[in-house]
Amino acid sequence: MEKAGSSQPHSQHSLIRTFIAVSLPDAAAKELELFLNSLKPQAHLRWVKTSQMHITLRFLGEQTWEMLEKVRNALSSLQFCPFEIELSYAGAFPNFHCPRVLWISGQKGMKELTSLAESVNKSLVDIGLPHEKRSFKPHLTLARTKGNPLPPELITALQHAPTLRWHCKSFDLMRSNLTPRGPVYAKIPLLTK
Repeated sequence: MEKAGSSQPHSQHSLIRTFIAVSLPDAAAKELELFLNSLKPQAHLRWVKTSQMHITLRFLGEQTWEMLEKVRNALSSLQFCPFEIELSYAGAFPNFHCPRVLWISGQKGMKELTSLAESVNKSLVDIGLPHEKRSFKPHLTLARTKGNPLPPELITALQHAPTLRWHCKSFDLMRSNLTPRGPVYAKIPLLTK
């Protein structure tokens, strides 16, 4: 699947933690990083590195390389019309009163992202993976917290999130390596048709 000397494990039976996502382009990531740098002093949270930010279309969990070959094949055949994404407001799961995740989302491109996630899900069900049970809520995770109340000034600042715009032309199959410093992501190349 990958060339010698790559990140492929020695054993074909190893499990690889993976997900499928739309990545945040560099220009939008730089704009968001400026905003997040202004927020970080206001609360000690586990902020996501902008270089690793993405909109998850489907989390696959741990899969074998054999299954990932099928996933790569299925995803490589999937086609969609490029569309515009615009993220412009912040929120929290489950809410700002006891947040676990801070995020940014928007209106433009959300229907298209949902449709893309459904197409991805269908192509994975067709190769034997279970259907995604959770409803799809397109968002970009900014930070994780333990559910403690946020400082009021941080909530106010979040209401002034920048508007991030980009043209979505692709999605990626991503590998997630869990480390003591947090997850490290790397793309698993799709097949070229």
